[in-house]
Amino acid sequence: MNASDVADRLAAAKLWLVSQSAGDLPYLSTAVYSLTTVISDRVAMMTTDPYWRLYVNPSWVAATDVQRVAQEVGHQVWHLLADHAGRAQDAGVSADTRDRWKLGSDISVGEVLPWYDPRLPPPGPLHFPPNLSAEEYYLRLRARPVTEEPLASDPDETCGSGCDGMARDHDLLPGDDLVPGLSTQAAEAIRKRVAIEFREHQASRGSVPGEWERWVSNILDPVVPWNQVLHAAVRRGVGWGQGQVDYTYSKISRRQHAIGAAVIPAMRRPVPAVAVVVDTSGSIDDGLLSQAMGEVRSVLTSLAVPDSNVTVLAVDAAVQTVSRVRDVRDVRLAGGGGTDMAMGIHAALAGKPPPQTVIVLTDGYTPWPDTPSPVPVIAGVLGRVREQLPDTPEWVQRVEVVPDGWR
Repeated sequence: MNASDVADRLAAAKLWLVSQSAGDLPYLSTAVYSLTTVISDRVAMMTTDPYWRLYVNPSWVAATDVQRVAQEVGHQVWHLLADHAGRAQDAGVSADTRDRWKLGSDISVGEVLPWYDPRLPPPGPLHFPPNLSAEEYYLRLRARPVTEEPLASDPDETCGSGCDGMARDHDLLPGDDLVPGLSTQAAEAIRKRVAIEFREHQASRGSVPGEWERWVSNILDPVVPWNQVLHAAVRRGVGWGQGQVDYTYSKISRRQHAIGAAVIPAMRRPVPAVAVVVDTSGSIDDGLLSQAMGEVRSVLTSLAVPDSNVTVLAVDAAVQTVSRVRDVRDVRLAGGGGTDMAMGIHAALAGKPPPQTVIVLTDGYTPWPDTPSPVPVIAGVLGRVREQLPDTPEWVQRVEVVPDGWR
């Protein structure tokens, strides 16, 4: 079969794939028609690389039913859309474990396809729950004895570096002059387009497997890392305090020479005082609290707020301790009972000197003051599941502190 015949057969397979009367994956149109075909006798069937090049064995294409070719194209393109190659590197996949990564990512791909593909095993026979991410399946597979059950077939047989990011002998160089492949920016644009069409298509078809709902959300509704949001919120709050000016007679006004004998005060910009109200109730997540405390210390240091101007209040159902600290990471917290952050905020505002900014670190299951605070209040709401975090008052600057990768 010559290159023209292969191209015609692949065109028929792609048409079958995106046809609603056949493959029923119309949202993959942008992706499958962005693939660059490379004819290669060095692959058994079909593989991809991270640059969206599709390596096909012409003999296999000629001998295989168009529908089966289409299904393999769908399988391959979902690896690229999910960026399984990049995620494999982030997960620390090595040559010794790539068979488990291949199987884990194949399980996740099989769950999103509307047809059963025997080459993509379901999670059930491996006694795994459905709708996990490729990373979660991979970790479960790594924990299983290799001899307990067969793992994946030869990882070089299908998928290739488009699945695990490890270049194969048949792969072209990333910047090949004749077949350069797609850039990272072009691939991201394709993912966004497919995510939009996937969401619209699935809206009329029912529920979406969890992994793929997360995939769509991560592309279309990205969550900014909480530590960046917390830094920005604290900077705004402290900046508000630094913007408050007062009069002082300890300095001579720049306009004194025009006044004569009468002494007029100069303007001064006070060093901001910050109160950190820490929820020490029994329900608080100590791990997240430690991370949030470290971030607060980091941003205050970057803003040159001296340690002597930081007051930390440990609060559960009452104010347990109040201390000036040299390092908020070393503060000793007391408590463990109920939760009342309203009491903690009131105590912070009554401090001497009063704070220009109040930072509250809490799980959010607490009463709040009935009226807005006269100074900015930043609430770092700690939790493991974003959707389950309780509400906070509108006048509070809310920062949702959840672990990386959780939504």
